[in-house]
Amino acid sequence: MKRRTNRIGKMGFSLALGAVCVFVSLAVAVPSQGENILDKIEKTGKVAMAFREGSVPFGYMNEKGEWVGFGLDLGCEIVNALSAKFQKEISLEKIPMIPQTRIPLVANGTVDIGIGSTTITLAREEVVDFSLPYFLTGTRLLVPKGSPIRDFPDLAGKRVGMGSGSTANIKGIDSAMESGLIKPACEKVLFEEHNKGFLALQQGKIHAYFTDASMLVGMVAKAQKPDDWEIVGRYLTYEPYGIILPENQGEWRDFVNAALIGMIKSGRFEEIYEKWFGPKGEVPMPMSTEYKTLLKALSYPD
Repeated sequence: MKRRTNRIGKMGFSLALGAVCVFVSLAVAVPSQGENILDKIEKTGKVAMAFREGSVPFGYMNEKGEWVGFGLDLGCEIVNALSAKFQKEISLEKIPMIPQTRIPLVANGTVDIGIGSTTITLAREEVVDFSLPYFLTGTRLLVPKGSPIRDFPDLAGKRVGMGSGSTANIKGIDSAMESGLIKPACEKVLFEEHNKGFLALQQGKIHAYFTDASMLVGMVAKAQKPDDWEIVGRYLTYEPYGIILPENQGEWRDFVNAALIGMIKSGRFEEIYEKWFGPKGEVPMPMSTEYKTLLKALSYPD
């Protein structure tokens, strides 16, 4: 039984249809995890990392066509830590991922690590490992300004968009319907990327879009008319994000965790956060009290 690092809160079982798809994907090519990833990185001089391309500000293409984001900056810091460890330059190979491919890419050995807006769940822990949680958010709703939808009960009978690869979000809406919070049931409309869901919302094909608040803030910030949109509703779930890592690679996981803790202790993590989420960042979003407490807890003494 592998050792688990610190976990926060209660993470419910997310055995939804998306998880089944992941297991089917993995059945095609399940690799041997016998090779030590750190040894491989030292030998080859490179590390393969998967990032999002349409998840502002975690990973996306900017107006200049550059691949940028909070996740990419964290990845570069990990590469710097690798270069320092091996006393030589380690090159970064960037691979795109979407919600449906992020787990298989790591599990089948295509990449060594995946960094993006990925919630730690017990279902995903069956096929991959995770770093310590490095980001904390929660799920809410994005609607047009003036929409009668103000909270989740108002979704009754409406069409609600969400990411097809986000099993936690799908499970959250299912649970809300099963509990009677949304009654009668709403219609779920799935999209492979959040930007496609936002386009559908703009076109009036759905009444609301449901995902992590950090994603919704990014959508609004990048909209042509940000004032036309608003984020509403209570937090339906809390979502701790982790870096996706292969199973049975404890030394590699420990290295990534140490790099994260080092960033937090040195203040570098806060600098990167401010760059993307600060008042002058791409997606201004003040750090919540809960998130600050999480980072403080991770900065434990040596």
